[in-house]
Amino acid sequence: MKRARVYDVRNGDTDYRNMLSRNKDAIFWDEAILKNAQEGDVVFFVNREEKEVLYTVATDVVCTGVRSQHTWLKEFTYGDGLYASREGDEFRKYAVLQWEAIPRGWKWTKPLRHNGIADVWIPGEADNAYRLARMNDLGQLFDQGPARDMLEQCNPHLKGINLTVNQTKIEMALVTQPKTMSGSKRLKRAKDEFPSYGITFDHPYRQLLMSVRTKPFVLLSGVSGTGKSWLVRKLAYITCTDSALRNEDYPGNIQIIRVRPDWHEPDDLLGYAMIRADMSRYHCTDLLRFIVKASQYPHVPFFVCLDEMNLARIEHYFSDFLSILETGRRKDGEIVYDAFISKESVAIYSREDPEFWAKLGIEGNPKMQAYFLSRGIMLPANLTVIGTINMDETTHILSKRVLDRTIVIEMQGMDIEHGLTSPVETWEYPDTYEAAAVLMEGKLSGREAYNNSPKVGTQIMNELKKLNGILIDSPFAISYRVREDILLYCAYNEALAAYGTMPANWLNICLDEIICMKILTRISGDDTECGDIIEKLLAATRQYPNCQRKLSRIQLQLRKTGLTSFW
Repeated sequence: MKRARVYDVRNGDTDYRNMLSRNKDAIFWDEAILKNAQEGDVVFFVNREEKEVLYTVATDVVCTGVRSQHTWLKEFTYGDGLYASREGDEFRKYAVLQWEAIPRGWKWTKPLRHNGIADVWIPGEADNAYRLARMNDLGQLFDQGPARDMLEQCNPHLKGINLTVNQTKIEMALVTQPKTMSGSKRLKRAKDEFPSYGITFDHPYRQLLMSVRTKPFVLLSGVSGTGKSWLVRKLAYITCTDSALRNEDYPGNIQIIRVRPDWHEPDDLLGYAMIRADMSRYHCTDLLRFIVKASQYPHVPFFVCLDEMNLARIEHYFSDFLSILETGRRKDGEIVYDAFISKESVAIYSREDPEFWAKLGIEGNPKMQAYFLSRGIMLPANLTVIGTINMDETTHILSKRVLDRTIVIEMQGMDIEHGLTSPVETWEYPDTYEAAAVLMEGKLSGREAYNNSPKVGTQIMNELKKLNGILIDSPFAISYRVREDILLYCAYNEALAAYGTMPANWLNICLDEIICMKILTRISGDDTECGDIIEKLLAATRQYPNCQRKLSRIQLQLRKTGLTSFW
């Protein structure tokens, strides 16, 4: 038997109807999505939106799509039918051997990967519990016919164990033991074998997700009670792709740390060394243990939420983090940073402190111990620090050193009726993890972002030159770091075109957002320092509504008090 896969058609994908023949005897699909398909391969197309499932077999027919000047879709004809897709070049025909309706209440026992593709059967490869679950989920949909026959061909590979599938208890087991794989190998395999699946431009958390992808340090600003820390936890839920981390009460990929006003040193966050009985010891903190935990799951986005971050001076207790952020670089295809604790120090602590590994939570994990002994304890590339800040008489202002190294998202315009006349949004794990897919895609440099899309890059640079002409002789001039962040933020947003329709003015929307988040946040002072600059910026940003609103507030504050700032 050849390879069998399942493809979960997400969110009523419009390509599904455009690629399905009129009499439902065939469906075409993008070769770049169902990669490495061969004649005879089985694919189950599951469309929960339209409540139907197709049992199909790949044919040797492959058609080439051509972009239509009228619909802007990739179109081709086959027989007497016209087929169309938003993207793709080559489309393989799959013969539909059986069609069934999906009953109400049916769902996957275990959510599929973010790209909606999962194996049911691979010749010569060991079975595992995930495939067994998929097989029995499909068995709920096909109680007879060729699809049922195909699923039953897998029976020789199964043997009695208890498994609950959609409230039905089934007994089966693996004859062969599943092969285990490290987190980094799982990520590499997912990237090699499966296409990415991402969010669309109108996703409710797009701005935050794109900011996180741009910068490993993000600040959420707003008055108390606007849902800043709630949003960070929501982000953890919708990106928690590993079932081992999906606790019933909270996701395991988030750590919330409440900042204390008496914090003055990096030791308060990262711990400190001490000598006892002439032996070196290290006092480990919750954050350090969470960094170690994130290193064990490189395929999952992790989040540290520093709540009320400016109750203490950020540049004091967070100084080591701010310095480490500057050391990010690409090595062997990964983003790496300098170590918080060097490999030499790790060797000393592990040798002299018998409880060192236990304090880090990896006493029974020699593989991770060896990892830190060879590299030191570093900031993992999959970890983002998101701080929440309020600006009032009890908090500290943000220095330019902090603002240069972060992206600030201002949460405002709260809907006062939210949750009263409509359902309240809750924390829950989703069926699919498109948000995680976006965050785990590869990182770009500013140079790559510019050269990958020169036309867009030129538009951005022209805009930055115009603004920097206003700011050039002030403390608010645009730096290389700001330029990089703006290029990356726009490039990552532009990439969302692969997953859905983009608004015609998408670049203006993104520039409006990032100018507020990276440039306007630095403006502060009296009339001499910034009065003329504010006037000129108002004239230069007329096409950006958010910038206009913010600059108008900044100017009004200046006229009322003689001093002003972004806050």
